[in-house]
Amino acid sequence: MLSPKLEERKLWLRNLPSRTALKICNQRHVRTWLGSRYERMIGDHRASLPELTGIDEDIAHALEMRGVYVTSLDRLSLDGGEALLDTAEHLAEDFTCEAHALAQAGQSFIIVPPERIAANPAIWLFGLQDRLLDIAETYLGVPVAYDGVAINYTVADGREISTRKWHRDWEDRRMLKIAVYLHDVDEHGGPFEHICRLDTLQSDREGFRYNLADNAELEARLGSGFAQDIVSCTGLRGTVIFNDTARFFHRGKPATGRDRAALFYSYFANPPRHPFLCERTGLSRKHIARMARDLPDRQRGAALWRNRVSPALRLIPPATL
Repeated sequence: MLSPKLEERKLWLRNLPSRTALKICNQRHVRTWLGSRYERMIGDHRASLPELTGIDEDIAHALEMRGVYVTSLDRLSLDGGEALLDTAEHLAEDFTCEAHALAQAGQSFIIVPPERIAANPAIWLFGLQDRLLDIAETYLGVPVAYDGVAINYTVADGREISTRKWHRDWEDRRMLKIAVYLHDVDEHGGPFEHICRLDTLQSDREGFRYNLADNAELEARLGSGFAQDIVSCTGLRGTVIFNDTARFFHRGKPATGRDRAALFYSYFANPPRHPFLCERTGLSRKHIARMARDLPDRQRGAALWRNRVSPALRLIPPATL
């Protein structure tokens, strides 16, 4: 077993290619070129965007204005919703003892092992429904990449670490995550929290840099009184949270009363700005290729988004979870 210092060194070396790639993409001439290409992609795709109606249109509008929309599986009436909850809830319950052991050992980010999701492909396939892809595509403004799903498990130990601190996700300029609570979540159960103020200091013009933020940093970036724009997403089992985790600061509030388990589905541009910072669910490319093999063209293209990444960027191993 490696010492903590050697583990840290190994992790640093493992992430060096992706960190270096991010620095290169933030160089002035490179980011100007990337920004121009992105604007052309948005313009070229505008005429092909889906036409949303009803609650789907409301969701896309809310994402644009505030970055978050809270609803439920019942209200969405998506196919397979109750079966999804039952299967994912059982996986989370079976993982409880392992999750507590990992937390006690100091692991900060805990997910149900991805191979257990791969063994239950209906969980992964749920995120590829046309309605969800339509919402994502309308909001993103470009063809959609589907980065899959993870079951995040938060142990109620009160620790404010990792994703329980305010942060922005690093996969792309804007993205969509859809969280689904697997049991009731109150203020003591680690609700997802979101700040409805745009961080305007990150763009292709300014570059993209990612750090965990304390209150002082949030005030410097978002302005005074930002706390009044915090949305705490409490809700019953089956609560669904649509959220842009790239443009807006968010966190999982530290849980103190009970553990929290939730599905998190991820979508971004196809291809994304930072492909080397994607693949955050832990699902292997082999598993994804197998599950996507017989899908319709649209779903298969979204799932196999790496095929649209340039060959040079494909060589860069993704950053660790």
